[in-house]
Amino acid sequence: MNRKMRVLLLLRVAFLCTLVFADHHEGHHNQDKNIYQEDKDDHDHHDHKDGHHKKGEHHHHNESLPYLKIADYNSKFSFDLFRQIALDHPAENIVFSPVSISTALAFLSLGAKAQTRSQIFEGLHLNTSEISELEIHEGFHSLLDLLNDVDREIQLSGGNALFISKEHKILQTFLDEAKKLYHSEAFSTDFKNTEEAKNQINSYVEKNTHGKIAELLDSVDEDAILVLINYIYFKAKWKIPFMEKWTKEGDFHVNENTTVKVPFMTRMGYYDVAFNDQATVVSIPYKGDVGALFIMPKEGKMSEVEQNYNKEAINKWKNLMHMKRVWLYFPKFSVSGTINLKETLGKLGIEDVFSDNADLSGINGEANLKMSKAVQKAMLNVNEWGTEATGTTVFEISPHMLPPRVYFNHPFIFSLYDYKTKSVLFTGRIANPKK
Repeated sequence: MNRKMRVLLLLRVAFLCTLVFADHHEGHHNQDKNIYQEDKDDHDHHDHKDGHHKKGEHHHHNESLPYLKIADYNSKFSFDLFRQIALDHPAENIVFSPVSISTALAFLSLGAKAQTRSQIFEGLHLNTSEISELEIHEGFHSLLDLLNDVDREIQLSGGNALFISKEHKILQTFLDEAKKLYHSEAFSTDFKNTEEAKNQINSYVEKNTHGKIAELLDSVDEDAILVLINYIYFKAKWKIPFMEKWTKEGDFHVNENTTVKVPFMTRMGYYDVAFNDQATVVSIPYKGDVGALFIMPKEGKMSEVEQNYNKEAINKWKNLMHMKRVWLYFPKFSVSGTINLKETLGKLGIEDVFSDNADLSGINGEANLKMSKAVQKAMLNVNEWGTEATGTTVFEISPHMLPPRVYFNHPFIFSLYDYKTKSVLFTGRIANPKK
């Protein structure tokens, strides 16, 4: 009896988010007050944005646009994914891209049939009685178009690639749809030569993440038939940058027993902030219609805040947030992490695709294909550099006018939100900026 074909469908979601800005220049001291005033004017005359909402919605989106039809579903999935990953990793740094994972799963659904496809859609909260499969794929197609829009102020790009064994044929209909709807490329690969196959895939990822992820795979299986790569790359500028010379080392309290020394970026400016007995919340805007939300739970409240992290919780923070002038102290850090999505997605109901019950016959016309790995690697680098020419800023403030200090010096949750596509680009938790 012939040995059953062993198949490896490897999903590696290579996500890179670098918030890296050009060096600022010394001098120009006469601009100091102007920079301060621009900061205030920017908040006085523009929409007040935070990580997932605006206090006043002035940008009227056309909800019939394809990418907006899937926005609410993607949002629900991102919250589900965050809560599950946070529960599975209670004391670690977490960095991942919800929109990248949902795009990869929607792409995979092109080749899924029967219950395997139903589980993917249900796990993504995509109710096919409300939105058709055509609208789903058109939505992700238009989302990818916007992510790759070169005219945006942010640098954002995403896509997919298929590496196909030279010994096997992939259905042309699948390849055509993959290219048309998901910007997917296809490459013939000799998996029997494992080193060559690994280098081919790693080189592709390195090129499409601008050299930031050079070694995605440490090995490949010689029995592999299909390797699916999904990636997203992001680079943006703070709307108002921090100044490098103001960055000073300070204590970050990982827990009651552990304190680490980290550089803290420092800036006085106007931010949307909220304080209550659960957490401190700050919104920091970026250029290009993107905002970041940072939530620092009070001691002992992290788990409670995380497990109640949903759209309703965000709306509650929205009602509490007000524009205030504060001294903001924020850690400068670079972290990376790898999430085992096979384990996490299984807990969200996406199980069959990893089992012998998988039906991915839409990819190769046979019922012997299953996904054995699903891993996302994410990298995040946050620093203070900006493109504006700024010098040392001196504020002369009388004691009674000193603004409050907001010190992000213990574990916090973060989320970067794209207002244009209404998508969570990345989210997670910083438990220890030194790791």
